[in-house]
Amino acid sequence: MAALAAIGPLGRHLPASMLLYAMGFILLIALVRRFPENLNPTQAWILVFAIGVCGRLLFLTYPPGNDIFRYIWEGAVQHHGLNPYAIPPDSPSAVRLAVGELGSVWEKINHRWLTAVYPPAAMLLFRLLAAISPSAFFFKAVFILFDLGVMALLVRLLRQRGLPAARLLLYAANPLVIVFTAGEGHLDVVQVFFLVLGCVLLQHRKIAGGASALGMAAMSKYLSAVAAPFLMGRGNGVKHLAVFAPLLLFIPYLDAGWGIFGSLAEFGARMHYNDSIAALFRECLGPAALPALAGLLFLCLAWVWLSVDDPLHSAFMAVGCVLLFLPTLHPWYLVLIAPFLCVFPSRAWLYLQAAALFTFPVMAGELRTGLFQEISWLKLPEYLPFYGLLLWGIVRQGYLVRERRFAAPVSISVVIPVLNEAAHIERCLSAIPVGAPVCEVIVADGGSTDETVAIARANGVRVVHSEKGRGIQIAAAAQTAKGDVLLILHADSLLRAGAAERIIRALSAAPDAAGGCFGMAFEGGGIATRGIAWLNNLRAMVTGIAFGDQAQFVRAEALRRIGGVPALMLMEDVELSLRLKRIGRAIYLKRGVTVSGRRWQRGFSRRNFLMVVGLFFRYLLKRRLGLNPDERGNYRKYYGSNI
Repeated sequence: MAALAAIGPLGRHLPASMLLYAMGFILLIALVRRFPENLNPTQAWILVFAIGVCGRLLFLTYPPGNDIFRYIWEGAVQHHGLNPYAIPPDSPSAVRLAVGELGSVWEKINHRWLTAVYPPAAMLLFRLLAAISPSAFFFKAVFILFDLGVMALLVRLLRQRGLPAARLLLYAANPLVIVFTAGEGHLDVVQVFFLVLGCVLLQHRKIAGGASALGMAAMSKYLSAVAAPFLMGRGNGVKHLAVFAPLLLFIPYLDAGWGIFGSLAEFGARMHYNDSIAALFRECLGPAALPALAGLLFLCLAWVWLSVDDPLHSAFMAVGCVLLFLPTLHPWYLVLIAPFLCVFPSRAWLYLQAAALFTFPVMAGELRTGLFQEISWLKLPEYLPFYGLLLWGIVRQGYLVRERRFAAPVSISVVIPVLNEAAHIERCLSAIPVGAPVCEVIVADGGSTDETVAIARANGVRVVHSEKGRGIQIAAAAQTAKGDVLLILHADSLLRAGAAERIIRALSAAPDAAGGCFGMAFEGGGIATRGIAWLNNLRAMVTGIAFGDQAQFVRAEALRRIGGVPALMLMEDVELSLRLKRIGRAIYLKRGVTVSGRRWQRGFSRRNFLMVVGLFFRYLLKRRLGLNPDERGNYRKYYGSNI
């Protein structure tokens, strides 16, 4: 990093800059993986913080990027009574101010025909800093202070979540953060400071303060606004309104009218650079690309909002979605994702930050010719590996490092919820292996009136009685279970040979996994049932949300941490999946269970499918809004009025 700082702007010595930047990320990964474990926590945090401070000081005299001169200009002209949202730098009333020191700043401003694009908190900060010292060095020094503030807040956040000091390196020693914040002096670190401040305050249940900080983040740079709905949980509705308080910062600039957003609209609609999804949409859809892009982004954000339970994780995913859908993605925009990587160290996003080096030739061309011209083919090595790693990460949670959270399991308790399952229970029990690793089989009866209980006892299994309701029955049996793992099996399902052993091996190899499920297939049936099974398995593999017919399994230790199996009449499988994802990842194992196709072989496949999908999304929506689901109504709708 010292060598990278010494050779100057990234485009001046192109091969050396690209090599040194890549080596910086290789060193970062080595530091995270090999960080000394024999240090006491205080020593570790101090060491990491010192590494971050030293890295930033190396770049204090680094040549600033062009954007910083617009910051200085927009701050300085406010002292002359000009509104930067109304008057662009190339207007006659502004040009007359371009003399002396401010003249040299004006010469380096890009897009002089555009009015200000940054939100009002940024504009007021520019005004304050320009009043003290309208110099690039001073602006950079202040941004570095914000950057150090981010590091201090991340220490608090990581300690709250029980994560080691080595995780802070992913921000403190991140070459992208250092180069584009301490080096080029981009504003993005200010929004990151307020965003992380909001996360810390909300985690301490300081709702109004946390909401205000999130509002300030959005008023520093609009991109961070997407995180607010995901970070602010249910309840405390009035206090959450504090997120809107920073909108008052627009008041000094209201004489510009809707011109406040004029350049932002032009920037978003007409300009593009280093984009991926937006470029594909433009190529395929032409003028319809922008609305289609917005629609797909909305669907992605809605799914994250509904299905990801951890507020910080959902904010991370939301920010990632927005960055990928942007028509312009400058490397320094990725500073916004950097603090999340300390908690969720995604290989894909670390690669994309490192792959910013493929934009360096564009910077070299601008230095040499004065023209900013995208080199489209360089997006291939930048984005193809990234999306490959992203897909792998979705399926396998491809994190750079994982903490050992759980001990290796040895035994399994199988729990089967039943209600009048005499026709299926014996066949289900016969497919369960006798002996290790299965230590017991518990049939959880909800009031059967047929021979179900008698058949279960004749097969030598324990029967537990409870009120009717799948989750209620499973919860009652789980309280008496002795195994290290609870395997939930439906009575019309057949466990495949070796499935129990596969659970033990998978959980032993993944000490960060709280549980998981199997891929399922229907007995018999045709194209419709195969398609439904494929969609079922895809959902579980991609989202970690399992349905009960996929033989969910969960560590007993993880179950204790979340307060046991959710005692719901229906949708306990979805609720269990969502709660488990807060404390560990979900494992998906292929081809582990075969399920009766009785619900899909009555000529009502489409109706049943739509009903299940409707119940699923209705439950997620009510859950997110803090509303109580109609458990009995849903139960009757799913199982029939005669149950």
